[in-house]
Amino acid sequence: MIPTDSEFSMLYVIYGITLILIFCGLLFTPNRKEFWGHLVFYSLYTGFMVYIFSDKASFSGGNSLAVLFYGFLFPLIHLVIYGIVKLIKFLRKNKARKTV
Repeated sequence: MIPTDSEFSMLYVIYGITLILIFCGLLFTPNRKEFWGHLVFYSLYTGFMVYIFSDKASFSGGNSLAVLFYGFLFPLIHLVIYGIVKLIKFLRKNKARKTV
């Protein structure tokens, strides 16, 4: 049972955009190893959410909002961690340039 409400459709679009960005990173950047790691984590949480979506008990008793929240939380956490790692790398690189 895959829900097709507009909220869940927006979630599917977010997952699709995330997948497209990961594939673009794999194809067009020289640091492919980093994006392979992103693809592994993406596959893990996408597989988990497909398992949750396929279980009817996940939506009984008004739990669809909780499923929607956790479905949105995984890509958001992935993006935040990626941003923090990029920020730390940028700051270290700039600090190294200033000392030289």
